[in-house]
Formats: sequence, structure tokens, C-alpha cells
Amino acid sequence: MATNILEVKDLQKVYPNGTHALRGVSFDVTEGEFLVVIGLSGSGKSTLLRCINRLHDPSSGSVKFNKDEITTIKGQPLRNVRSKIGMIFQHFNLIPRKTVMTNVLTGTLSKTGVFKSIFGIYSEEDKKKAQELIELVGLSGKERHRADNLSGGQQQRVAIARALMQNPKMLLADEPVASLDPATSHSVMQYLKKVNEELGVTILCNLHFLSLVRQYATRVIALKGGELIYEGSPKEIDENWFKTIYGEEAVEVTID
Repeated sequence: MATNILEVKDLQKVYPNGTHALRGVSFDVTEGEFLVVIGLSGSGKSTLLRCINRLHDPSSGSVKFNKDEITTIKGQPLRNVRSKIGMIFQHFNLIPRKTVMTNVLTGTLSKTGVFKSIFGIYSEEDKKKAQELIELVGLSGKERHRADNLSGGQQQRVAIARALMQNPKMLLADEPVASLDPATSHSVMQYLKKVNEELGVTILCNLHFLSLVRQYATRVIALKGGELIYEGSPKEIDENWFKTIYGEEAVEVTID
């Protein structure tokens, strides 16, 4: 029987300006899943991911990662949990003037420390692992290229390799293909699928396009106005569910 790696219960987030971004969201994620979160912009998707890794503090509710409550921890215990939860952002967050290899190696920051990272002091073991991950995401031969000389899709693949340097048990991907064109979107999603299937890393990913969701997700949850309104198979999202999630006027756009 599959084990839960993440348990979210009655999660609430109210921002200081009064915006109620999450309203009692509850769901579980099992080890090895590729769970996708869908919903309109402003539905709470990004807030959800940021509450899970504590970039934002939840207002109330519970988040358990590997059975450990993480909504209240601080300091070193929080850093220990964050080292097990990788994060990929929409805009890559790379160091533009640094090489692919250096950007991937910065993923070791939690164990290397700031001083060694600033001066580029990395172990041979870390360099070997970075090389393997660069190959995993299909960027062999680009090790010495500057990040800002790469295409958007290549930069996102560097970001995936960087996140994997910390040996995460789970990867959070916040709209990882929103800045990319359709063909590149599939390329990045295929590498995330590879990470999920070959390395066994659980993935929790925010996406806009249902065509991508149907192709890559093992399960879907949908948010609307901060509430969870759908949980199930991507194949079961018919036209009625689509309009419930995205609104009566919405038209589905397909990425081929």
C-alpha cells in the first residue's frame, strides 16, 4: 500500500491585506505520485505550494511531510525539511552570468553553506553528481555555457537539475512551463516525468493547460477561490467539470 509523503489538512492562508487565498484545503499525496494542481490565476495554486515549503506561513491548518508536522517548525528543523523538498519556479531563478555547472552546484547550498558557495568550493562528489544530473536533463556539452545564453526550456532544465542536487523526496513545480512555448513545454514536462519515474521523486506541480495535465498527471486537484473543488483522475475532467473549474466563458486551449 502506498505511503503518504504529504498530508495537508484544513489549510488556511489569509494575507495581511485581507485576501483569503486558501480556504480549508485538505488532500494527501502518496510517494511517487505526479499530482497536478489546476485552477484560474488567483485560485490559490502558488500560495498552496509556498505554504507547503514554508516560503509563506499558513494562517492555520496542518501540513505533514513524512508524518512530521511542519507548519510550526523554525530554524534548523525547517531547513532540514526544506532540503527534502525541491522547488522549481516559473521564471527559473538562475544566476544569469554563471555557468550551467555552477548553477546546478548551487543546489547544494543547504549542506555546503554560503561561504563555500560564494567562492565556488564544491566537493568532487558534488561535481560528479552535478554532471550526472546535467546529463539526466539532456544538457551534456552545455556545462560551461552561461545560463543567460540558454533558451527558456534549457534554463528550466538547469533549474530541475539544481533542485535535484539536494536529493529531494518531493519536487514542487510552480507553473514550470508558463513562460515557455508549446514544444518546449512538452520537453520540460517529459524531463519532470523522467525524474518522477526513474528517480522516484514525488512531484506536485501547478499547471494551466489541461492537455498537459491529461498527459503527465497521475492525479489532479483543482482550486477555485482558494477552495478545493475537484480531486481525481485527469481523464474525468469533462466539459462540465472544465466549466466548473474555469468558468462558463472559458475555452480550453490545447498544447500539442
